[in-house]
Amino acid sequence: RTPHGACESPPGMATNVVIGAEGLRVRQTPASRDALRRASASKDVVDAETVPFRLLRDVAVALRDAGGSGPYLQDLVRGGGLALDPPRRAARDPALERRCRDLREAQEAREYAAMTEDVTRSRRGGGIRMSDATRELGFGAHVVTLMGACFLAGAVAGRSIAPESVTVQAVLGAVGMFAALMVEALLFMLRDAKT
Repeated sequence: RTPHGACESPPGMATNVVIGAEGLRVRQTPASRDALRRASASKDVVDAETVPFRLLRDVAVALRDAGGSGPYLQDLVRGGGLALDPPRRAARDPALERRCRDLREAQEAREYAAMTEDVTRSRRGGGIRMSDATRELGFGAHVVTLMGACFLAGAVAGRSIAPESVTVQAVLGAVGMFAALMVEALLFMLRDAKT
């Protein structure tokens, strides 16, 4: 116990409740108010929202001793419950607050660096690295350009074989375009399998 009568928790064990010198307090019930009136307690005590547990225990014992038919303690506190003060948050150390703020800022900087690392200058090569989206758009433009060139080559080949037939020219252009698409798809799969 401390000099003021409050209970202390054992070393290394934290507690959220401080019990003062008067002990635990319980919420008043109609039975506890009636018992306090019969024991001639002051109006302030009877009308209070909470009372010390020890007081109710002593009142129950005194009423039973005086008349023999007094209430038991469990009858007085049933439905009332303990009245505990909410735990008080300890003030944080300013040095700890600064350290937490610095750690949060460092974490945010690391997350930002990771998020933007593919668009910043590379430390090794010194050049700008392309992002994945730029690389994929470039590959798509390359495939479309190659398919167009192969269509034109097929159409020119069709014109030399059948100069009057537009159908033959269109079919040979489509075959050239399809062949270019298949070659690019094969090269893409081989490159993707290597990485």
